[in-house]
Amino acid sequence: MSVQEYNIQKLRGIVYNCLDNEQLDSAQLNVEILCAQNPANLDSIHLHGLVLYRRGLYKSAYNLTANKMHMGCAYVFALCALKLEHPQEGIYVLQKILDTIREEGISEESMESNLGKNENQRSVLPDIPSFYNLLGKLYASMDDDVNTVVCYSKALELNPFLFEAFEQLSKLGAKIKIGKVYKPTSTFSMNPPAGSELFESIAPDTSVELKQPEDSKPKGRSLFGRSNIMGTPEFSKNKVKNLTTPKVRELKLPEAPTRKTRSSVTSDAFKPPPANTSSSFPRRSNRLSASKVTSRLLMQPISGLGTPSTYDNDNTTHMDSIKTNKDSWLKRSYNFSNMPPAPNNNSDFRNFNEVTSENELIVLYGRIARAYKAFCQYDCFKAIRLFTSLPEHVVDMPWVLAKLGRLHFEIVNYEQSEFYFQKLRQIDRTRVEDMEYYSTLLWHLHKESELSYLSHELYQIDKYAPQTWVTIGNLFSLNRDNEEAVRCFQKATQLDQNFAYAYTLQGHEHVANDSFENAFESFRYALSIDKRHYNALYGLGMVHLKLGDFTKAEFHFRKAIDINPVNVILTCCVGMVLEKLGKRELSLKQYDFACKLQPLSMLALFKKAQVLLALQQYDLALKDFEKLQKLAPDEASVHFLLGELYKQLGRKSDAIKQLTIALNLDPKGSHVVKESLEGIQTIDTIDEEMNDH
Repeated sequence: MSVQEYNIQKLRGIVYNCLDNEQLDSAQLNVEILCAQNPANLDSIHLHGLVLYRRGLYKSAYNLTANKMHMGCAYVFALCALKLEHPQEGIYVLQKILDTIREEGISEESMESNLGKNENQRSVLPDIPSFYNLLGKLYASMDDDVNTVVCYSKALELNPFLFEAFEQLSKLGAKIKIGKVYKPTSTFSMNPPAGSELFESIAPDTSVELKQPEDSKPKGRSLFGRSNIMGTPEFSKNKVKNLTTPKVRELKLPEAPTRKTRSSVTSDAFKPPPANTSSSFPRRSNRLSASKVTSRLLMQPISGLGTPSTYDNDNTTHMDSIKTNKDSWLKRSYNFSNMPPAPNNNSDFRNFNEVTSENELIVLYGRIARAYKAFCQYDCFKAIRLFTSLPEHVVDMPWVLAKLGRLHFEIVNYEQSEFYFQKLRQIDRTRVEDMEYYSTLLWHLHKESELSYLSHELYQIDKYAPQTWVTIGNLFSLNRDNEEAVRCFQKATQLDQNFAYAYTLQGHEHVANDSFENAFESFRYALSIDKRHYNALYGLGMVHLKLGDFTKAEFHFRKAIDINPVNVILTCCVGMVLEKLGKRELSLKQYDFACKLQPLSMLALFKKAQVLLALQQYDLALKDFEKLQKLAPDEASVHFLLGELYKQLGRKSDAIKQLTIALNLDPKGSHVVKESLEGIQTIDTIDEEMNDH
């Protein structure tokens, strides 16, 4: 290795170390020195772009990595395009790289993947699942749901642990076959090749899916020879013919502070490498091909790692050699049927443990995925059951506690929702995420002191978080200061223009101010951000209900129910509209269904009893009112209607008792109660006169 090549290797190690430790200013200086010594090298340009991106200099990174046929450069360019709101340019570059891969006849599944690498095996270059995940984000920013689903699905197929792809698919309402994505493999052991053969073949994957005839292997020109998008060095054809995958013991790593994570090889690497000898997980491990170690070590265009020190312009790289090595182990035939049922040496024990460990993770991820899918589908009772059935240490994770808090909030089980949110706050006191829902819960519970304390604490933690301003807005709303509440919600939307929930709350405040046009605008904007945001549909329905447009109100309420079919409030809203339309029998069915969804829902019971009273089904109404009396002993309207019911049944003393309680609970409605009491006295007078005659 020449002095210049050694310096380049050392500088790269320094930059990696700076990036790992968030020493971005030092990384900037060192990467500029690196690029000054090697200005045309695409790996160095990618590293420079990565540093600029991490520093938030998106425009600079965007310009630097533009028009570079290199996977790393294209990825950084697309990241910057997303930040700068130029999604089409990012999509074009990423698709161009993927198209080039396909033109070369190389399957995406056979490309090196970062899946399965541990903390000592990280790769600087993005893998194919990351490409598709970023493409999904770019398409999502353009509201292209079809391509968004396609890209996220592909990313999840290639890397099932890329859970953000699963989250986005679930939020879009895509149908995901979780059993196929998170499918555990059967554990088996394998006798690895003995001696140096194991390292020469770089521990080939022995999964059944990769056991294929030689002729079935994709053909084509070398991707890396023509466009060099992986940033690998170029060799002459003569040298490549004699180039084999270097044995691990022959590698001489410089003593520069190179990042250990860039290679899975250490100085005592003659111990069997834990990842590369693995027979783990047939469905995914085939993406960690035989080229894994070589492609990573030969990625940099320097000659000190067992490669020739001179390069020709013949447009042929080490990929030919890798394909040759891959052929050699693909041609081997492992007799899986004759494999021993249990591990029989240290390597086998490690392989067995790796497969077992990965299976446990896959099963866990599958269970979490099922629960999250039910959560996104608002199948609240199922989601609660699935989340609470997870292992105890998983249930106590902040992420799971937040979901449980929201689920109980959705089914109007406010007491249990508060329990989970309080537990979440005990575990992570500085958490800002999901506090917008907790603050709305406190608003519903009329807990002003708790909401005030939460607002103050969140402001101290992060006054630039939109959730903070939603919480403060809910506090003003609880105090009936609607104008200040609107300003706070507007502040939240300024901090995050895609915060649909803040627009919805803003719309509700406009409704409280009878500013219906502004309310329409807020709710519609929320829906433009999130088409499945049922809260905004509910808001639109309420505005139409207030304006007396009952048909449109019913339409929006039913659309909200299509998204969230188990929400009791939405079901009751449909019943209220049907009542307004004079369809009491149909409204009764809605209230009855709401009571089945949640037997202790006071709203559903009250509306049902009210309709039964209007339909003169007094016995059925009496049962529901007596239940309500126990559930809501301080609700004046319950006692008033129960008094009216007793009056109809001729139970005058009970009627007077209930009406008196209603009068004491709500003095403002005294005139209505007094009229009802006077009605009882009038009835008594009429009865006395009739008896006299």
